[in-house]
Amino acid sequence: MLLLTIPRKVGIISWLATCFYFVIEPFFMMTSTAPYSLMQHAMSDLGVTSCGHFTYAVAPHEICSPYHLWMNVLFIINGITMTVGVLYLAQYLEKKVRTKLATIFIIILALGNIVSGFIPADVDFFLHSIAAQIGMITVLPGLWIYAKMLNNGKRWTYICLFALIVIFVLIILLFFVPLPAGLLQRLFYGIVFVWGTVLTFILTDSSFESS
Repeated sequence: MLLLTIPRKVGIISWLATCFYFVIEPFFMMTSTAPYSLMQHAMSDLGVTSCGHFTYAVAPHEICSPYHLWMNVLFIINGITMTVGVLYLAQYLEKKVRTKLATIFIIILALGNIVSGFIPADVDFFLHSIAAQIGMITVLPGLWIYAKMLNNGKRWTYICLFALIVIFVLIILLFFVPLPAGLLQRLFYGIVFVWGTVLTFILTDSSFESS
């Protein structure tokens, strides 16, 4: 799958940069001219290009994000750094078909962020969300395959996988029970970001010890 070897430093920086999303996001929340709730509103609301109610199909609440362009740039950068980070982790696994499949499964979630940045929710909600929604499903078997094949970081990956499954079930329950949708979405992505960052350090340390 990899034509070039991704250096250790690039892998670490990629995952740290991916996590940095949550450091930058509050700026866009504070600059929103419409009330914005971390607990309830979707992350991509900050990238919506128009102002008002029902800017896209499932958003009856008011949205107005003056810096939506830069928020969408952040989504794209975040997806790229996560993709590089996942490809870096893939280098530590045996080169098998299921490893490549698992890597693709996880990268789909990153591609969802890239697509979201290029196609804001109010431009085309279906295209905006489809890759991200598929990615939130495929990342689960992706992490499960990784956990089975890892020598180091196996327990950490299983723990994160369990947490993701719990959050995914809660997200499904949103259709029936009022739950903090924005918080659940951020927790899902946050766990994936932290999983990749911590696993990178685990695998990097183990490679140093074995060399």
